[in-house]
Amino acid sequence: MRRGARDSQVINNFFSFATIVIISIVLILYKTFILKDEPTKIEKLQCQKESHTTVFVNNLEILEKSFNALTKGYYKLDGGMIESSLENSNLKKSISLDEIDGFFIESIGHNPKKDLKTFLKINYEIVEFDKKESENLDYGVLMTSFRINSNEVFRVNTNIKFMYSNGIKNRVDCTMKVFKNYVKYSRR
Repeated sequence: MRRGARDSQVINNFFSFATIVIISIVLILYKTFILKDEPTKIEKLQCQKESHTTVFVNNLEILEKSFNALTKGYYKLDGGMIESSLENSNLKKSISLDEIDGFFIESIGHNPKKDLKTFLKINYEIVEFDKKESENLDYGVLMTSFRINSNEVFRVNTNIKFMYSNGIKNRVDCTMKVFKNYVKYSRR
């Protein structure tokens, strides 16, 4: 009787081992060079959880530039109010656009510079909900859009629970915190 393995069995074991090694190498190379890391999800801030808030980011790369413009004072505010069409509105009686501009300036930390050619434009609008048609319990929505050269970079829509100056100030502060949070995320 012959001792040891047959030649065909040795060759079969060798090719099985070689196949396992090649597949392992391919998986390691795929994982390191081809497979992209999944983007980390940005956690909601506490103020976003207090009231329904939606965020739209159109360009993360320009978001950093827009924040730099904001911190240097290269921004302009443009606001508006849309009152309820079905009910008597108290929106313009309860707050003015100048007060809301003041809330934005206070939240940003400094006044905008004058006579700018290129700047970040912060468009905001407060829309009062029609209570008769809406099942929503909120009073209205603050829609804020950050634009550079008329291109929207970032937008935040946040519902306003109470239409008084502190409630609106709270939503303006939340809007700016969300903007800064997304800028911090884009720097990673």
